[in-house]
Amino acid sequence: MSAITQWTADQQKLISSTIAPGCTPDELKLFAYACQRTGLDPFSKQIYAIKRGKMTIQVGIDGLRSIAERTGQLDGSETFFCGPDGEWKDVWLAKEPPAAAKTIVYRKGASHPFVATARFDDFNAKQNLWLKMPAVMIGKCSECACLRKAFPADLSGLYSVDEMEQAETVTVTATNAPALPAAPAGDAKVFAAGKAAIAKCSTLDELEAVTKRLEARQNDLSTEQYQELLLMAVTKEDAMEAKAEADPFADD
Repeated sequence: MSAITQWTADQQKLISSTIAPGCTPDELKLFAYACQRTGLDPFSKQIYAIKRGKMTIQVGIDGLRSIAERTGQLDGSETFFCGPDGEWKDVWLAKEPPAAAKTIVYRKGASHPFVATARFDDFNAKQNLWLKMPAVMIGKCSECACLRKAFPADLSGLYSVDEMEQAETVTVTATNAPALPAAPAGDAKVFAAGKAAIAKCSTLDELEAVTKRLEARQNDLSTEQYQELLLMAVTKEDAMEAKAEADPFADD
């Protein structure tokens, strides 16, 4: 079975124009792979391709909830809000935004619940729904963080649009901005081993096994390294499928 999600021509056209506008064909392939790996549906607004210079893949709160539910181990959750006084409430009725939100996630078989807190000032994008429904938005941020703590093997590296909105809000000033710290370089040995493993694959099953190994070592790679390896895997898969279509007796 192919490791990369395949869309029909009509679906790809719709995704290119509405869900992932501005993405290149290679970026769409990476997005397709992310959809397949997570099992999330872009048409249900569970996963997004955000293009601001470089494409980033983000998920919706419903996407994270769906993955956690599929594990069969999610045993409910609660979200609370507090003001500057630190008193937690299960519903926020004040006109001003809450100072923070706290979510508790219960996982079957775990000896303790998982807790995550999100401060409003850390995530407030000061636009759109953050102005209209601040309690809902900060509540979603704390829930996303808590679901990742409770299900790290399934949700590691998946961040929601709500969490990232503040970080992607651009403010233009007349002063020279300080240089940003360099992104982690990643492990060159793991990167080289990944390239070699992909090159050695001769079947789709072998390629799928390699991509799963790459997912397990994702934290050892920089974003650029990981995306380059995924693109190599996608290109390799396309070549294998084209060869199989050209040879009707390939599976005999």
